Amino acid sequence: MVKFEGTYKHDKDDNLEAVFAKMGMNFFIRKLASRSKPTVDINVNDDSWTITTTLPIKTLTWNFKMGQSVPVDGPEGLIESVFTLDGDKMLQTPVDLANDKAILIERLFTDEGMVQTMTHKPSGTVAKRWFVRA
Repeated sequence: MVKFEGTYKHDKDDNLEAVFAKMGMNFFIRKLASRSKPTVDINVNDDSWTITTTLPIKTLTWNFKMGQSVPVDGPEGLIESVFTLDGDKMLQTPVDLANDKAILIERLFTDEGMVQTMTHKPSGTVAKRWFVRA
């Protein structure tokens, strides 16, 4: 099994702005968010996980345990989500899948980095973000 912990630097995106548009994100915020080059740090301490996403204008920190519902702050605002593991994948599933801002996030980890697939649940629109291990 691949190691989840580490620092990941943004490499490239595909279709990110389309997902943000489906969420109803403001045009200017959408442009800013889709051009961001975040760094993601993942730390594990026993069964407690921390994901810190550092952006040019904001840092987001999520503390959680697998399988427990937690509020997650992101470009879509606060969304109650559950994190789970499936092999080399970490899934971030919104509790309210009918919410028009609901995004299912699948993070696939490899020795080289992470591929983050974001699916806007109401429309089925998919975006990907690639990160390399720092």
